[in-house]
Amino acid sequence: MDCGTIGFSMGDANLDNPVRIALIPGDGIGPEVMAEALPCLAWVASRGRKIEILQLPYGAEHYLATGETLPSAVFDNLRDGCDAILFGAVGDPRIPDGRHAEEILLRLRQDLDLTVNFRPCRPMVPGFDTTVDIEVFRENTEGPYCLQGTSEPGRAVDLAIHTEPAVRRLLEAAFQRAATKGHSLILAHKANVLKHGHGLWLRVFEDLRTRHPEVPARGMHADALLCALVQDPRAFGVIAADNYLGDLISDLCAAFVGGMGVTPSLSWAPHHPFRCAVLAEPVHGSAPDIAGKGWANPVGMLLSTALLFRHLGWEAEATAVEAAVKNALEAGAKTRDLGGELSTAAMGAAIRAGLPS
Repeated sequence: MDCGTIGFSMGDANLDNPVRIALIPGDGIGPEVMAEALPCLAWVASRGRKIEILQLPYGAEHYLATGETLPSAVFDNLRDGCDAILFGAVGDPRIPDGRHAEEILLRLRQDLDLTVNFRPCRPMVPGFDTTVDIEVFRENTEGPYCLQGTSEPGRAVDLAIHTEPAVRRLLEAAFQRAATKGHSLILAHKANVLKHGHGLWLRVFEDLRTRHPEVPARGMHADALLCALVQDPRAFGVIAADNYLGDLISDLCAAFVGGMGVTPSLSWAPHHPFRCAVLAEPVHGSAPDIAGKGWANPVGMLLSTALLFRHLGWEAEATAVEAAVKNALEAGAKTRDLGGELSTAAMGAAIRAGLPS
């Protein structure tokens, strides 16, 4: 899954001070897949990359024990004292309103201004169509996930917010990526009904389309796009969408490459307002039903780690991790979600065995 250069890159982050990476394993299977990424961090350090690791406990267990989600002082240190975040997953049935998840992950996305969420879907699992090559660019801070609304007996309102700066940053990143790869770009929208919010998306999209004549670009109603994706995913390249639609579309695209367990993502702030401007996490959730059983697939986490390495300018290490994943899968290494028998730890070990010394 050689994703090339995407978004803001720190260049060769090995040249000056160590890169400080915060680890937040989170809930459910989050700590299990994070455990398989830790040796990859040790591996890049063994190759001369200068890194410092900050391990943080925030998640459901910490919240239930202390009432803390993400303290302001800790967030300030992440924002100003770290370069990147590697994240597991959040969500726990013991906290049914999901408050801790909102105050940790959604706060990081919004308050670090991580506008661009990049979700590549390119098959590595044998048996899946290797001609599929879809990359979803999802706006990551606004839309109906802004957590503003009201609820009263018999009536509930969820407010969706779209601002031109966020829309433009996301779409500019998508246009740049489509131009780099020589792919088409499709904007998923429902401006025929959501005339105000998605109308803004269309206006910005049309403006940028005139500035990027080299990119074949068009808008498409999201419901028609979903139907067309199921019929022939090979017809799609780069897809851009708001927070909500991008979430749905990228999860559907995961089915074309082996499922949620093998799909990575990277979020970043293209305008780089703070020192910490990138967060890598697998697309899957916390999966509390299989937590602690050793069934989780670590591929999504390891490929997210590779995306983070590439963002830091560590191209050789990123390519090596991606190749190790691909080679392990082709050799028959599979967890239960892929029809195999390997545990999370055994799958991680099979992948890391393919890393160069």
